[in-house]
Amino acid sequence: MRLFTSVYELIRTLWVKFIFFIAEPIFPLLLPDPYTRAGNVRVEAKPAHESRVTMTEIISPHHCNVKGLCRAGSIMAWVDIAAGIAAKRHASSPSVTRSIDDVAFLHPVKDGDILTIQASVNKSWRTSMEVGVKVEAYTPLTGERFFVAHAYLTFVALSPRPQPKTYLGIKWVEHRPTSVPGLTPNSDMEKKRYEMAEKRRQSRLKEKKKPDLQSIRDLMRDWSQGLREHAHQHIAAIKSHPAFQPRPSIDESTEKKQQQLYSSLSSNTANSGVYSEGEQEEEEPSSETTTIQIEPEEPSNTSINTNKNEQSQQLTVQDDQQQKEKRKRRKRYSMDPVMQLPFLEAPMETTFAEMVELVMPQHANTLNITFGGVVIQWLEQCALASANRLTRAYLLTASIDSLSFVTPTHVGDVVTIRSIVSRAYSSSMEIYVSMEAENLQTGETHFTNDAFFTIVAIDKEHIPVRIPKAIPRTEAEMKLFEGGIQRREKRLEQKVELIDLVNSASNQGLAAPYISIPISS
Repeated sequence: MRLFTSVYELIRTLWVKFIFFIAEPIFPLLLPDPYTRAGNVRVEAKPAHESRVTMTEIISPHHCNVKGLCRAGSIMAWVDIAAGIAAKRHASSPSVTRSIDDVAFLHPVKDGDILTIQASVNKSWRTSMEVGVKVEAYTPLTGERFFVAHAYLTFVALSPRPQPKTYLGIKWVEHRPTSVPGLTPNSDMEKKRYEMAEKRRQSRLKEKKKPDLQSIRDLMRDWSQGLREHAHQHIAAIKSHPAFQPRPSIDESTEKKQQQLYSSLSSNTANSGVYSEGEQEEEEPSSETTTIQIEPEEPSNTSINTNKNEQSQQLTVQDDQQQKEKRKRRKRYSMDPVMQLPFLEAPMETTFAEMVELVMPQHANTLNITFGGVVIQWLEQCALASANRLTRAYLLTASIDSLSFVTPTHVGDVVTIRSIVSRAYSSSMEIYVSMEAENLQTGETHFTNDAFFTIVAIDKEHIPVRIPKAIPRTEAEMKLFEGGIQRREKRLEQKVELIDLVNSASNQGLAAPYISIPISS
């Protein structure tokens, strides 16, 4: 009987798979296309300028950290939205973020600055598109305009058919890639972007195979679930606060003595002529009036000498301030005693951080897939938490390495983000962040994406702060640590190329100039 049941289940499963295999490519074609139903005609190619998008955003305090500098995650959320609109305009179909190339931030943006974000499709392939995004900032109080960052995002167009409501419809139609129109470059700049997009794609395909970091992800999961002892995890100290301490009880005799003492003090205060707040003594009007005339005095030599001394003191103070500013410029690292740590190195596992987020409707697009920019915001928050466990300083994201969205996350999923400092340098650190999603209804858990963030430590005056070294202890940590040098060299090369590109574009009047700041990378 069991054998018969097993054979029956096998035949039924194969039969259902066969039906899906035959009907899957045909069924979506039978559904209506919203774009053509509106009277439009799908074309084979579109000009590049039709996908251009320009967004303007004003930096508010909730976009910034405690130092008043805009977080990179907030900027990347706007970048992802602008790029997504450009991709949808070109494809006339829903589009999702597939990958983001390395992003280097060349200048911080502070509260009150105005961002200008421009995005356009550089080139399209069969089902994917590359969108280039340029971010510039403007400071209204000074009139300064400067370049902030440049990003390249890859989007995949999905089926434009309406969302199915049946189980079979969901299985056949949901999130299927669809073809996109070609792109026709017209101007010289569009043709240059078109050629460079193909080179970047070939480079992405060559570097598609990334180093296997499953061992460090398993290690962090064991720390999270308590399966492996986290030896250097600090236990929070128990501190009492006076506001939460119970007041001692007072007996009736002591309370009466306190009241008598208070009444005697108040009577003595009234007799001594001391006035409480809000009271004034009434003066009796005088019968005689005395008029005093004050004649202007000629300035004496003493007053002239006093003015000269005050002017010389002001000049001395100004000279001292200028000398201090010069010394600050010459300083390589911050000397703020608050930001100096008593140790020179720390185990990598002490920087482990974890956060959990529930994907809500405001985090997702029309297909209930989480925005790529929102994911980057969550990744940055976890990376900053790890960085704060290694140094006492103000933190700023300098760059984000390329990341690919392996599997999407949907509304209702629970995402778990874990991070650890992979390598620390003089005043910057590289942080590895990974994310996995869990479907609470089915219990399925899958890896979604990972990335490397470069965080710099600065003080109140934007001077770099020295940070301790992160020392690996396990084999998984050592593997992550050893790859840091190669990743850093690649980031520095790409940053130099970006600066050269921005300077050449600014000379032609096509971009804001690059402004250097004293922050090491």
